[in-house]
Amino acid sequence: MSRDKLLPPELQAAVVTALYSTADSLGWQTLSLADRTRTYSAWVDDPRVGGILRQFMTPEQARSWIKDGPMKEYARALRGAGRYAAYGHKGGTGPLDIVRHALGPGACVRENSFGSKPLHCIAIVGDDTAYVVWGDSRNYRNLLWAALRATVENGIDAHIVIMEPPGTGTPGAEMALQRSLAHRCRLQLHHMREILGPPGAST
Repeated sequence: MSRDKLLPPELQAAVVTALYSTADSLGWQTLSLADRTRTYSAWVDDPRVGGILRQFMTPEQARSWIKDGPMKEYARALRGAGRYAAYGHKGGTGPLDIVRHALGPGACVRENSFGSKPLHCIAIVGDDTAYVVWGDSRNYRNLLWAALRATVENGIDAHIVIMEPPGTGTPGAEMALQRSLAHRCRLQLHHMREILGPPGAST
């Protein structure tokens, strides 16, 4: 049985809300691996998080649930996707912002075309359509494959948008490799500074 199902919905909501509130304040996307490891340990000891989870599982299971559940989904939740989307920020960079960054201010998102794993949609520009897929730089392989499949299966242009959260940037050598691979596959590549907070948040 999924550990999510062990938690009453109201307790799961309280735990995930506490996790994401702390992650927001710490700037989770920019934390080092060592800092994240320390934070996982602190969460297990936190009465708002581990204090609730340990009623239903061991401390080791609680740590695993935090890491492989809500925090694995954190970046997607911030973008309004995934099973914890309800706990992510409202506002920030959305699919329409991404589509217009890639294709211009006249672009729009085709209704009911949004999907996940990886995040993508179909964009409409005048009489033309295009596949747009986006995500973190570390997920580039999956973004590239999804875009390439879309061009083959749907016969439309595809755009990859690398999202760069506040305080981060794609290193020059990595960006150059990404561009070379996209060019070889005849795909369009874009890099976009992302807003993960509410409207008006700093980038």
